[in-house]
Amino acid sequence: MSSQRQEWVRARFLSTAVAVVVLAGALSGFAALYLTLTDDDAVGAAPVLDLPDQRVGVAGDFASMFVAGWLRGDDLAFFNPTLRAEASGLLVERVGPVRTTERGDGLFDVVVAADLVEFLEGSEEQFRPVGLRFYAVGVSADGDGDLLALGAPSLVEAPVAAAGAVPVLTDLRPATTPELAGLTRTLDGFFAAYLTGVGDVGLFTSPDSLVGAVDPAPFAEATVRQLARGPVPGIDDDALQLARVEVDSRSPAGRQLLEYSLVLAERDGRWEVSQVLNAPVVITRGDAE
Repeated sequence: MSSQRQEWVRARFLSTAVAVVVLAGALSGFAALYLTLTDDDAVGAAPVLDLPDQRVGVAGDFASMFVAGWLRGDDLAFFNPTLRAEASGLLVERVGPVRTTERGDGLFDVVVAADLVEFLEGSEEQFRPVGLRFYAVGVSADGDGDLLALGAPSLVEAPVAAAGAVPVLTDLRPATTPELAGLTRTLDGFFAAYLTGVGDVGLFTSPDSLVGAVDPAPFAEATVRQLARGPVPGIDDDALQLARVEVDSRSPAGRQLLEYSLVLAERDGRWEVSQVLNAPVVITRGDAE
């Protein structure tokens, strides 16, 4: 390997180590979370989530690190002392589990997504994006929680996206819709404070809300592009509503379209943000029909 490639790989390795941890957490939630709200929930109370067995997440993270090491040609003794890997010629940008299935008796089937690039020796471009590839890995866990990769990864087709749940709010409308004008002004002010640091988040949140601004502020501008709102499932209270909001966020580096799910509370004739949810509230397709 040339010195140029070695230096590039070392820099990429450091960023990949961070990306593995971040994406493992993000992608392990590939299936939708089900949010349960009851009549007894107070405004501002934390939502109740059905969380999967922690071993499922650990097995997915373990498999992700294994695939990254296998593609790089690392020493795999930590994952399985009998396995050997050769450098694939591909560099791992990001990696994370997208599907983890528990088979019982401490056995797990994991599908890992790896975002790959190919180093181009002697080229001005240096590397070429390969894109996502998916690898299946078998993982076993013993009674002490120790994990073992059962064999080398298998290259497989992309898993089919889950179709069992849909967001409660699907009819997003432009923020310029006249009947949404008041709510749009509130949300524009909230997201300006929340994402750009312009203004006080507390001016747009309910008194008992725990929502604070993102610090440091990642954007220079944030405006509401589309939104939808409706009642909170399971709660008979017109003073509480759900909102699904698409936010156009811009910084000197570029533009991102972000989506947020909020719980809104009405006070003194105006809507305020009570909660920023981690995932959309969903219903199963059977319930929706």
